[in-house]
Amino acid sequence: MFAGPPTAVDARVRHAVLTCGRAARLDAVAADVGLSPARLRTLVRTEVGIPLGTLRQWERLRTAVGSLVQGGTDIAEAATAAGFADQAHLTRTVRRLAGRTPGSLRPGLLDPHATSGRRVDPDERRGP
Repeated sequence: MFAGPPTAVDARVRHAVLTCGRAARLDAVAADVGLSPARLRTLVRTEVGIPLGTLRQWERLRTAVGSLVQGGTDIAEAATAAGFADQAHLTRTVRRLAGRTPGSLRPGLLDPHATSGRRVDPDERRGP
């Protein structure tokens, strides 16, 4: 029924996953580990279960959202720093993967006590 204990992840796949969100190009990452880009994509999908392109998007998204949540960074800066082509590219990705807009992730706009992540009316935050 079970295939047995999990096997060790191929070191080449581990390297690709750890560097996938950075500005590194896929062909450069593949060359680093001695594979063609197509073979690296196949290995990652086989061993991780998720396409490398999806992992790259999630890592860039994590980086951009982290910048926005910490504050002090505008959306365009967060997008560029995370490796998105521009603010519109980040906005489309956030909407597609998280169902929100980047601006809605800024500090103070989310109710920390709500599980739905609903926006908070500024008057509601002030209290009595």
